[in-house]
Amino acid sequence: MANVGVILIILGALLLLGLFGDLLARRIPVPRVTLLILFGVAIGASGLALLPARTEDWYPLISNIALLMVGFLLGGKLSVVNFRQVGKNVLGISLFKVAGVALFVLLGLLLIGVPPAMALVLAGIGPATAPAAVSNVVEELGGEGKFTETLLGIVAIDDAWGLIAFSLLLAVAQTMAAGADGSALGAIQHGAWDLGGALVLGLAVGVPAAFVTGRLRPGEPTQAEALGVVLLAGGLALW
Repeated sequence: MANVGVILIILGALLLLGLFGDLLARRIPVPRVTLLILFGVAIGASGLALLPARTEDWYPLISNIALLMVGFLLGGKLSVVNFRQVGKNVLGISLFKVAGVALFVLLGLLLIGVPPAMALVLAGIGPATAPAAVSNVVEELGGEGKFTETLLGIVAIDDAWGLIAFSLLLAVAQTMAAGADGSALGAIQHGAWDLGGALVLGLAVGVPAAFVTGRLRPGEPTQAEALGVVLLAGGLALW
């Protein structure tokens, strides 16, 4: 029971520290997410090392739950109505962003002498974004309007394009490094499994949940239902 008590104390302290960061960010010209990162560095192993070593074991669970919540909220921004209004811009900008970043990273690494196979892999990783940080800043500023909807839509969908780009570039890199021996096909299949599986799972869980919670027809969606859907979809995806 002592271990449970320590876990609860640490989680409670971290939540209160986050609340303090939110209050402090309202009084100084620094984004809330920046303060939270600085707080994390300060209390973590790189700073004062205030957290017990075993807290690292909690990170996968806590970070996965947080990212599940962010993904769910961002997905809510891609409603049919919003997509009709900003969908063309979201698709165009996100595709240009992913392709542009991958290309610039690839060319930059090749110019400084990085081996082509390694440059391709790093170029595939380059377009990845941090949706939590963007959505946090937008929420803090209370941003609304077409620009905000477009930005959140891009953040929500560009990781899917990034996964496709990474799978293709990884396949090319593996072919260059080891020859065309099936490893390239395996990389593409893995990427297709991740992306296709996510789409199928999202539809399989999301469509019934939408009817249950009133997203597609009038109803009273509750917090418990939303949490259940998010955790169920995330758990199945990890499994």
